[in-house]
Amino acid sequence: MSKTVLTACRVPWAVSPTTSGLVLTHSESDVEPTASIVLGAGRLRDDDLTDDRRVEITFGGCFFSRFGPKSDDHGIESVGYDVDEPFPYDPANYRELRARIWRETGFCPDPDFYEARRSEWLATLPQWFQHGYHHYVVAGRDSFVEVIASRYRWREWIWSTGDRESSPACGPVVGEGESTA
Repeated sequence: MSKTVLTACRVPWAVSPTTSGLVLTHSESDVEPTASIVLGAGRLRDDDLTDDRRVEITFGGCFFSRFGPKSDDHGIESVGYDVDEPFPYDPANYRELRARIWRETGFCPDPDFYEARRSEWLATLPQWFQHGYHHYVVAGRDSFVEVIASRYRWREWIWSTGDRESSPACGPVVGEGESTA
């Protein structure tokens, strides 16, 4: 099989390149196994920068997860993945083009949260996982998390002061969504 190819998930936020701090929790229950990833993220501001948010992604039907290192100097491609580029990379106008696409669509064109369009890992799993399961990847600053799950939901809170983990106690959920697959 050829290389794993990732496509950006359609979410209105992006993983923070400086405060991502990925935290993976994976558990089983008598209903179904789940995993959650808590991370620092942001939404586009008027000045084309991002604000600070705490995002929690919960994966349902999650039987597999793994965590690996990645250099903060490079994207997820540096660990062997191909990424469907949302637009041609040009350092001279990257921020401007990214912001324009984000404003036009409402979704970050490259949020560092992906679904594998073609997955080497998923192809190695038993037949039972070949239908209805997806390979998701979240790329942080120094690491990345992968899960095989049937679906995901996300929630976000404004992270304006203090510890990121106290954000839910300081204010309401300000955004939420789920996979459409």
